Amino acid sequence: MFQVNDMVLYGTNGVCRVVDIDERDCGGRMVEYYILKPIYASNSTVFVPVNNEKLTSKMRYVLTKEEIDAKIRAIPEVQEEWMDDERARKEHFKDMVSRADTFELIQLIKMLIEHREKAVARGKKLHVADERMLQEAEKMICDEFSYVLGIPKEEVPSYITNSMKESIH
Repeated sequence: MFQVNDMVLYGTNGVCRVVDIDERDCGGRMVEYYILKPIYASNSTVFVPVNNEKLTSKMRYVLTKEEIDAKIRAIPEVQEEWMDDERARKEHFKDMVSRADTFELIQLIKMLIEHREKAVARGKKLHVADERMLQEAEKMICDEFSYVLGIPKEEVPSYITNSMKESIH
């Protein structure tokens, strides 16, 4: 169970602080909620029912710097096959983003950037749905890495690239 002041990643809301755990009236019955404040959207508040496993499974503690570096070092070893079926690919990518698994998100970003580069070389563009998934995955990774590493969001891609290069040598 998460505690007040824990820093968590909550799905596409990004890095959040658990500001309270409180009971609220929900249709005549009291329900306990985690009350989250996204750190990059301070005017937002997210309520997650403590006993809703589907929603709480989208919450996890933010990674440590060591965990981030280990995940980045493992990237060059993994290759995922590109799915030509747009519908199946869109669903697969949506599932990856919804799980908010850092390793999968980095893998997704890497795959989409490589595919975009190949498309551009052929005079094409990345499919709109793929571009959206890339932006969402990049936002999630940049939010968490920026927070944990204490660097600006715009420096996260070069941090990942440099760390990958170091792990190859």
